Amino acid sequence: MEVNKKTAYIISLKFAPGLKKEFTVIGENLRKFGLDVKYIISQKYCELEYSCDGMVYIPTRDGISGMIGDVVKFYSLKDITKIFSDKPPSFVCFYNPHALNPQLAYLIKRKFPDIILSLYLHDPYKPEKSPYGFKKGMYMKVVEIMQGWTVKYMDYVISPSEYSSDLFKKKYPNFRGKNFIAPLLVPDAKVNLEKERRRFFSIVGNAHNATGHDTFVELVNYVAKNDLDYEFYLISSSKIGTFLRNLNEKGKKILRIINKPVIKDSEINEVIRESWAVFRLDREVTQSGVVPVAYMNQTPVIARDIPGLTQHVWHGKTGYIVPFGCSPKDLIIAMDYVRNNFTELSRNARKSYEEIWADWNFDKYYGWLINLLETDKSKL
Repeated sequence: MEVNKKTAYIISLKFAPGLKKEFTVIGENLRKFGLDVKYIISQKYCELEYSCDGMVYIPTRDGISGMIGDVVKFYSLKDITKIFSDKPPSFVCFYNPHALNPQLAYLIKRKFPDIILSLYLHDPYKPEKSPYGFKKGMYMKVVEIMQGWTVKYMDYVISPSEYSSDLFKKKYPNFRGKNFIAPLLVPDAKVNLEKERRRFFSIVGNAHNATGHDTFVELVNYVAKNDLDYEFYLISSSKIGTFLRNLNEKGKKILRIINKPVIKDSEINEVIRESWAVFRLDREVTQSGVVPVAYMNQTPVIARDIPGLTQHVWHGKTGYIVPFGCSPKDLIIAMDYVRNNFTELSRNARKSYEEIWADWNFDKYYGWLINLLETDKSKL
């Protein structure tokens, strides 16, 4: 019989499909160290893989109006606080921005003053919002305000990269807690990649003004018009009609698409394993969760020349960096380079995954947390 078993909570009330595997890595590793682990997460996560013991699903909505509606309705807040009362927390990690986060942090801290609160902060702020357009830019401003309200209750903020950490320190120079860097840890799919046939150049993830999907469609049209020997794949849960309207008839024949509200990691992995490379053509980004997934699948990345990508995509080693204002010809040069040097790039990509983003690196990045949970008995 276990006595006084400590309880850790992972909270992710905003639905972001790619992050489920990442926050479960944190939770399940804490479980290995003897903690009882609970997940307070959006109902939509139940449709995805990586389900674990202790997952409590809360109905939440997307977008600013949806998140504010969750706060106004208040019923979710009552349900969540009752969960904490049933199993008093020792450690809580918020893992996605949501309008309920600052209220929850306040109530948890008030009820359990010795609790250890942490926030995994992917994007402290966007230095340049203009690439996203007016509507998306306003959304980001609101999210940054909510994150600021949440940060003030935190004892620890975890950043996924040095670049993200630098942005955090600029945004919150007076933060009194501690900031640690812990990359996005990705479970190994453990498949035999030697049997995969590489065919495509793919783009994966959200599609909006800043993600470069317009550049990708322009490339597909150019390749189709000139009868070049390339095939493409687009995977996104976003609305992509605006981009596809610009796709010519010949381009439609060389582009495969997976576009639906919920896309499982296994579907994404399968396409990436069949790809020569994955494109990241973002015009502004803090870091990309697609990069470690690509590297896990031994797939190089072709990326635009911006700090959020060049920190992890190393030109000529794990991928290829194209100019910010890249043309279809620039991208074709990159694709040819990848195909001609695939064996070395693929090997380096996998090595980078194993050394940085593999789930078995948990102790290396979270040793401070394990030590804290094991030694600071007065708080636990």
